[in-house]
Amino acid sequence: MKKTRSILSALTVMAMLVSVPASVSAADSVSLVAGKATAKAGEEFSVDVKLSGIPSTGMSILDFAVEFDSSILTISDVTLGAVGNTGAIEADKDTGDVFTWSVDGDQLCMLWTTGLTDSQYWMKDTTSDVFVTITGTVNASAAEGAVSVLGIVPVARETYPGSGVTNDKIVAGYIDDSNTAVYYNVLGTAGEVTVGGDAAADLYGDVDCNGVVEINDVVLLSRYVAQDATAKAPSAQGLLNADCKKDGTIDSSDITAIARYLAHLIDASELGK
Repeated sequence: MKKTRSILSALTVMAMLVSVPASVSAADSVSLVAGKATAKAGEEFSVDVKLSGIPSTGMSILDFAVEFDSSILTISDVTLGAVGNTGAIEADKDTGDVFTWSVDGDQLCMLWTTGLTDSQYWMKDTTSDVFVTITGTVNASAAEGAVSVLGIVPVARETYPGSGVTNDKIVAGYIDDSNTAVYYNVLGTAGEVTVGGDAAADLYGDVDCNGVVEINDVVLLSRYVAQDATAKAPSAQGLLNADCKKDGTIDSSDITAIARYLAHLIDASELGK
């Protein structure tokens, strides 16, 4: 196995890449896209970061961070997906860990790099296009409706230890056979994690979700309870609105409650109790 650059550490490769100026065309761009998730306070979330558009040459280094709100989220684990599982971890033992991650304040920093010159071990496009899956927990103190943006950003540090230069770019590329640094432009798309809450009715009795409680709601709910296969089923929100007895079950008692309201036998305030 050819490993002429196995003596280069990951940081040396990074230093070469970030120090060489280059003109990057649109054809030399890769895409990093963070996903979206919703989880309640105290519950676990999971979000994929997808990597696609890698040129056919491949990529032997990717250094970037996902910026998040640590007052809302706690990151617990990062696992490689299909794009990052190239076989380099098993084959490249001389230059240390191929993939590392760490949390530094509000940044989840990630580095994938290999000193292997055989490009079969470099990252390339895959059908899955998942680079990593991030898992963690929504902090118990997080307010319902709060949103932590998951930004794709450069790692906040020096370009390499001792450079005295602040890093201002995501590093993605490779070292070619002439020891020339080649890097790609990175197009990042932010994701987010939203703090969810218990689903709730918008308007009790409004089964068809048109903003009004009327006889059509009684008809729709009656056909649903009767399991009429020819009727349009209420939406998830419609079913929440239909639970007028607020007992977690949609049945004839809810139909009766709506009918009684329409007949002015009960007030609207009595729906959902």
